[in-house]
Amino acid sequence: MIAPLLFVPLVELGRRLFFDPRLSANQTQACASCHQPERAFTDGKKVGVGSTGEHHTRNVPTLTNVGERGIDLERQAMRPLLRTHPIELGALGHEREILSRFAADPSYRALFAEAFPSRPYTLRNVARAIAAYERTLHSDTAPFDRAVAGDHDAMSADAWRGLRVFQSRGCGSCHAGPNFSKGGKVPTLRNVMMTAPYFRDGSAKTIDEVLDRHAAALSPDERASIAALLEALTAPVVSTEKKAVALVTAAPK
Repeated sequence: MIAPLLFVPLVELGRRLFFDPRLSANQTQACASCHQPERAFTDGKKVGVGSTGEHHTRNVPTLTNVGERGIDLERQAMRPLLRTHPIELGALGHEREILSRFAADPSYRALFAEAFPSRPYTLRNVARAIAAYERTLHSDTAPFDRAVAGDHDAMSADAWRGLRVFQSRGCGSCHAGPNFSKGGKVPTLRNVMMTAPYFRDGSAKTIDEVLDRHAAALSPDERASIAALLEALTAPVVSTEKKAVALVTAAPK
């Protein structure tokens, strides 16, 4: 379990920006529009849809434990702000307009001043704040975590068999480490049962379709055990407020 967090202006600023549609040029979309907490910070769609309605080429990835996966979050946060092909938040060319919205808001003025005493209103500072918030997004109470901590009964016998199959069949060579993501080089398997559809292009609607492509040699019993293991990697994502967000199955769209 992570320790309770003290109030940190940078994190609080990032949290508010993450959920604020004023961050998009047309004020219709926030980071949380695609990274929805109740869907393990995904959106249930085949591919992302930007603030102007443009469809992307990539499925929205989960932010579960994103701060532990070796990702440059500050750099990543700039991409949806500035990308134009396709447009996401559409900030390019509208930077001054967007930042003036927050400069005119007294509560934001106080947070920006505390977090960035010198030259506070820049998109890079926005990205730094959002990255600070994203680093507080933890999921560490899954049955797998409790089993690793010593409560072996936290995982079912099927899940334990799934872990053995996972390792013996070589799945762990790519999905390695505590987040099953090989240090961010491959998508994490945490909360994967809640983040359909799958693959970069969202072309697989179910875990069975994923296993059809990546593990076709598995027997029906082995597939069932792998599914039990993946279920054991499912747990709410806890944010700065230490509130567990209930997860829902995202219906593919």
